[in-house]
Amino acid sequence: MATPALQLAKVSKDFGRIIALRNIDLTIQSGEVVSILGRNGAGKTTLLNIISGVAKPSSGKVLLFGTDPSDKLNKAKLAIISHEMFLYGNLTALENLEYYGSIYNIPDPGQRIANVLADVELTHRRFDLVATFSRGMTQRLTIARALLHEPSLLLLDEPFTGLDQHAIGMLLTLLNQQKKLGKTILLTTHDLHTAKELSERYIVLDKHGIIHDGSMKETTPDEIRKKYFSTIAAEQVA
Repeated sequence: MATPALQLAKVSKDFGRIIALRNIDLTIQSGEVVSILGRNGAGKTTLLNIISGVAKPSSGKVLLFGTDPSDKLNKAKLAIISHEMFLYGNLTALENLEYYGSIYNIPDPGQRIANVLADVELTHRRFDLVATFSRGMTQRLTIARALLHEPSLLLLDEPFTGLDQHAIGMLLTLLNQQKKLGKTILLTTHDLHTAKELSERYIVLDKHGIIHDGSMKETTPDEIRKKYFSTIAAEQVA
């Protein structure tokens, strides 16, 4: 059997007295597209940070492609789009991508950079400083950065934030292309209809853990909202 793209065993994360995650067990096979759903503060971003190696769990074990997330080989297999853009405002769009191309030793970087700039419709702004970009343009360049080295695993933390409707459609197209290529995608989102469109599977985080792990084919956004988020809202009011 093929090695899973991701395995978490009894993963917990505390910030002092604050419990963020508790005893998370999760296995994601290569090629799966999974949406992580949950209210603000449920631990979605913390979970992605642990998976990416940005944060270490307080306890438990994480494996990416069968090895520790800090393994250098995993750096080339992984990309993350988060609230942190990882871009340099005093460099142009082209210079940012050239920098990351050098880090990942991308073959024929010039052509690859041209391709991803075209994919996110920023070719005409390639010589402009990132500091002059709008929030949406910066997010598009972040997407180009993430796809540049053709990662096997994409971690997306609210990737549609700051994008207009045209850019959202563009990103959905790119993610569906990655899906067809067999890439593994794990994303957090509050948009249940987008989750339904992209994902075959979803998990719901609440009370520091996974309260549901299900198939998107067997449910609808309205059913998810009523079954889980209505309950969460009612408990918060109570």
